[in-house]
Amino acid sequence: MEKKKLIIFFFAFSVFWGFIFLSSVITGMGATAVSPTKDSQVVYSSILPQGWGFFSKDPRAPIMGLYAADEKSTEILWPTMRAENIFGLYRKGRAQGVEMGALFTKIEKGEWSKCDNSDLDSCKKQANEVEVENIAPSPLLCGTYYFTQEKTIPWSYFKYSESETKVTKIVKGDITCSAK
Repeated sequence: MEKKKLIIFFFAFSVFWGFIFLSSVITGMGATAVSPTKDSQVVYSSILPQGWGFFSKDPRAPIMGLYAADEKSTEILWPTMRAENIFGLYRKGRAQGVEMGALFTKIEKGEWSKCDNSDLDSCKKQANEVEVENIAPSPLLCGTYYFTQEKTIPWSYFKYSESETKVTKIVKGDITCSAK
């Protein structure tokens, strides 16, 4: 008798979560032959408001880039899944990414130079120079770097490009570290 109750519970549980999963997929697909009515979509989105966009990032969103300008600058440690970073176990690279984001917010909109060519080397000549203070308690980025705003090359054109990104804006930042 106990085994029968367990099987019924498992079946009901699976049907319930299967229904939620399938209805969220159908609701997020847009106009199809099995699309729910507008009223059903409103009810569903009021119960589960996040949608699939919560789990993903826009693939065409701009990318922040950071490149060392000279040998005196602290080494950039990402991507973290390299052998030098013990395949992700050495976490300073992730901390550098957070620091980079904080430094990006300190660069004013008017300080960015538009880049005519898409490659980094030709854009470096156009870069404005700015001073940025890194106020992190244990700073990992000190020295001179090129901050870039980049666009991802669409996969259909990727084979025609030398890089997977195109530099659109650039600035040369001299990062001073106060806590080091």
